[in-house]
Amino acid sequence: MRAVIARSGGILELAPSALRPLARSGAHLVPLGEGDLIPLPDEASVAHLPGRRAFAADAEGQPVNIDGGAMAVAAILPVGHLRCLLPASEPEPGAPRLPLYGYTAVAEHRGRLMAAAVATDAFAWWRPAEYRRADLPAAVAATRAALPGNRVVEQLAACALEHNCYTAQNTFHRRYEGALPASPACNADCLGCISMQPDPVPTPQPRMKYAPTAEELAELAGYHLAGGDARIVSFGQGCEGEPLTRDATLAEAVARIRARHPDATIHVNTNGSRPEALRRLIDAGCNSVRVSAISFTDPVFRAYYRPVDYGLEEVIACGEVMAEAGGQVCLNLLTFPGLTDVPEELERTAAAGRAMGVRQVQWRSLNVDHDWLVRVMPEQPPAIGMTRALHWMRRELPGVEHGNFTRPWPPASPIQFAGDAAAGITMGADA
Repeated sequence: MRAVIARSGGILELAPSALRPLARSGAHLVPLGEGDLIPLPDEASVAHLPGRRAFAADAEGQPVNIDGGAMAVAAILPVGHLRCLLPASEPEPGAPRLPLYGYTAVAEHRGRLMAAAVATDAFAWWRPAEYRRADLPAAVAATRAALPGNRVVEQLAACALEHNCYTAQNTFHRRYEGALPASPACNADCLGCISMQPDPVPTPQPRMKYAPTAEELAELAGYHLAGGDARIVSFGQGCEGEPLTRDATLAEAVARIRARHPDATIHVNTNGSRPEALRRLIDAGCNSVRVSAISFTDPVFRAYYRPVDYGLEEVIACGEVMAEAGGQVCLNLLTFPGLTDVPEELERTAAAGRAMGVRQVQWRSLNVDHDWLVRVMPEQPPAIGMTRALHWMRRELPGVEHGNFTRPWPPASPIQFAGDAAAGITMGADA
């Protein structure tokens, strides 16, 4: 195996053959072995990391900086894959913050580019080939004509056409999961927020600047759900803040949607800050929630979310109230190698999953400048590895499904997870 580096202009090269590939787990440099890698997935991209020195191991296994102006290289994975290790990089003085992507370690093996990743979910709704269709502009035009003056339509048009948001595209194609962004405000200040970042960090999905009415939301939901392949509408999109800050409006919208579409899945993606607000939506007809968390260790949770007037008690309670109502509870686990796979973190996550009545864990690679995040988050002890962590969690939460994507509720079939052969791995075992 060979380490992969980039030279000026982003031209990829193989590192000298005497050097062996390294990766990072949090702040720790670790060997990158064949068992850590899969062939670079279709639809993945490869990027050089400006201002980041590349590291490899010498013949004695000691980390060395690859000199000659070598820059670190990373893969950016498509949906349905989980990053397992970070690039072996170190920022130079004055290096810019990286855009918000899930940077993944890569290497070359037998003439192929490989990535430190595992496939987690192959749900047909979210295959990249299903998107960027040539008929998208016509679908947007048709929706605008059907719902003139609806501001949510205009918001999603920008998301679909300019920012390549899959859920927004679904809304116009009237299929699968449709988007209902609802809130310009938030009660957290997440380090990796994708709708609001300080300059000069690019914001992938600029936040909406207005508060839609219940009528606008219900109107668009009805239009989407009337399409033949539409099953879900969801509040809490990448282009908004926290939907539960607008519970009165959302409850009214949910009641209208439920009255017209009794079999629909009405879903909300949330930071889990307001369980009483979620209960109000449930009473109106919401039957599915996905609660996001990076950690169930309070200092780590607070360092990342910087929450306003809520904590982990409220996050767990949001799962509890939906589970008590018989709805779907998903945990959106924001993963970061060297944090998520620390044994103490795993124990707390499993305990929270049991308390919340979680039915599905969605393993989400946190999109963030990994070098920057390591500097600003609490220091972590050595981890056991993401693949081992994933299989340990499957053992600890029997009956809970693991993947990436929210399904209609109730589910039609179980999620097919790619790594069943290794399901017996324990936390203390060698991978």
